[in-house]
Amino acid sequence: MTPLPRRAPRIAALVLALFGIGLQECSSAQRRSSSDITSSRQDSDGLEIVRWTTTQDTSKLEGILIGFQKRPVMNPLATESLLQEGFFTAIVDQKDLPLIREKLGPSPIDIHTALGTLLNWREVFQRQIPQGQALAVNGATRIIASEILEMIARGWTTPTESGGCFQLEIVTSLVATSVAQEGMFGRADRPRGMPIINTAIETCLQPDEVLIVLPANQGPFKSGRGPGSEAGLPPTAGRFLLGESADLQGKETSMKGVTLLAFVPHISSSIQPIRIPAAAVGSN
Repeated sequence: MTPLPRRAPRIAALVLALFGIGLQECSSAQRRSSSDITSSRQDSDGLEIVRWTTTQDTSKLEGILIGFQKRPVMNPLATESLLQEGFFTAIVDQKDLPLIREKLGPSPIDIHTALGTLLNWREVFQRQIPQGQALAVNGATRIIASEILEMIARGWTTPTESGGCFQLEIVTSLVATSVAQEGMFGRADRPRGMPIINTAIETCLQPDEVLIVLPANQGPFKSGRGPGSEAGLPPTAGRFLLGESADLQGKETSMKGVTLLAFVPHISSSIQPIRIPAAAVGSN
């Protein structure tokens, strides 16, 4: 009997080897594709908003954030005006966010929303104002009828000498319910509704910074009707908007708590300056 040629096993082995190489190349391509997607996400500019709710007292929350504060948000006069309208702000380091979150205690709400670049005003948070609700606005009491209190923001990446920062602008407005239901966004230079004076926040966040906004501590005041007598003030805009939690549509909910909003910038690496190692500079 004529023996069969032994080339078949060799051919089979060659085919398997080539097939294995193909699988490796395919796998490598998939890994490169995944890393490219991750890289492209990291290189995208925009704004992320983190919403936390806690039952901690506002005075304690202010103390926590003061301990982590990296720099003032605005000048002292603007900061004081903002406090009078019920908003407390702090700029902290991004790396401290997990520890800050831990100090807030158990939270029933922890929501992350990516908004991207905001060339036009965009609603960040809103709350329906009950009919006849009194608000302290710019030092005067205002009785509200069929309106929504909303915080809006816009922002974009701005080149700087050090690389880049995220220019962020925030304002709180009173908006008629009929206008809000139409779902109309304000133009880039004009928020919808009536912006409340002294609620504007403007800062340029560095890549490692986060702006946190929460209701300022608002205690009772002396009513003047007797020694030690106290009465509750009408809530300020900040206290009403963020002082009691609402659902995602801004409607009343049985769950009460303080809402904190963290504005997290994302700045692409392409805008950051190229850092040359000191050794390379010295060798020139």
